[in-house]
Amino acid sequence: MNQNKQAPRRRMTRREWRIRRCLRLARNWAVFLAACGAAVALMTSGILWLLPKAHALIAGPEDFVARNYDGTEYQLNLADARLVLVNGNLPLDAEPAPALAVADDATGQQLEAEAAEQYRAMAAAAAADGITMELVTGYQDVSAREAAFDARKQVYLEKGLSEEEAAAYAACVCPPANASEQATGYAADILSPDCTEKTTRGGAAGRHRHGIRALALALCGGGKCPRHPRVRTLAGGVPCAGAHKAVTKKENDC
Repeated sequence: MNQNKQAPRRRMTRREWRIRRCLRLARNWAVFLAACGAAVALMTSGILWLLPKAHALIAGPEDFVARNYDGTEYQLNLADARLVLVNGNLPLDAEPAPALAVADDATGQQLEAEAAEQYRAMAAAAAADGITMELVTGYQDVSAREAAFDARKQVYLEKGLSEEEAAAYAACVCPPANASEQATGYAADILSPDCTEKTTRGGAAGRHRHGIRALALALCGGGKCPRHPRVRTLAGGVPCAGAHKAVTKKENDC
């Protein structure tokens, strides 16, 4: 009988009771604060979701009013060779015959005479900022353009691609002869002498081309480039031609 009788529970000391009481208070406060935080987050998300809808219902639809532009002084000369766009969708109808001039004495590359003059001004401004520019490719006649495209296509043919596949891949890197702006004299491949790889990806080559692109944008559009505010404005730039198409040609041809 005495063996089945349960032993009395040990009574907690005052110190143990205080510790347990503090732990319970800490647990209860943590649960309470977590619940309050969840409730606030839920209410905030609900209010942010509801406010735009309530505003739309109260304010109603807004009438769109187009801005008025004064186009009385705007002139469009479609005969301006600088406005000619050449790509895979707009191939050449006839072989251009631009008036050429040497743009880079070091490489002997030629551009259209006005573009060559502006390129020299751009190169001088770049040199003042410590950037040396090298005109790798300028104007190309039809035979040079065909040779460049065939050489690029041969690379893919050697990789086992068919004639059609190789031509399609090559056109993304080097445009066909009738779709190349190189024929206009306003397109150019520009690199820095210490970076000879034609690429727009990261690395040194990409950084050099970004700097050159900034100079080209300043040449074409005027003002300072937002990416490179140190680039100076050049007066009398070739609008949306020449150097701007020069550095972006490889990206836009595909």
